Amino acid sequence: MDLNEPCMCKGFGSTLIGPALQWFVNLQNGSIATFADLVDAFNLQFASSRRFEKTISDLYKIYQNYREPLRDYLTRFNKEKVTIMNRDIPTAIEAFRRGLDKDSPLYAELTKYPCKMMDDVQAKTLAQIRLEEDRWEDEEKYYHPSRKTIVRKRDYKLEYKP
Repeated sequence: MDLNEPCMCKGFGSTLIGPALQWFVNLQNGSIATFADLVDAFNLQFASSRRFEKTISDLYKIYQNYREPLRDYLTRFNKEKVTIMNRDIPTAIEAFRRGLDKDSPLYAELTKYPCKMMDDVQAKTLAQIRLEEDRWEDEEKYYHPSRKTIVRKRDYKLEYKP
């Protein structure tokens, strides 16, 4: 009998913590004949706990939410994109475009003038973010007649007096 098998089985337990260690300790004596049996039993027991590798098609599950700022959508998309190995650039670009709000100017821009590089998509997106944030700033300002100045809308509450 090869002495490596028992050593590997004993050593396997020293690599475990938490529920995995508890499972290992509770194995019945004699229920495992080989190290391969131990590995198979472990995989069977904890198969549902495995993290599955993300694929490029998972990017198609990311959508811009209603009234979500473009900056937030770009951040969420990029955060997911970097977790994917073997990224196919044309697929990532298409997934980003399809995830955009269909009424957005960026969606129209990327549909009319497709990009071949993600850097180009990022550049167009950042330009659109600048415009979006500039417009948002303007919408947040209000001319206060009694103060004769411009204030932010959130700092000025209109009061209704019947």
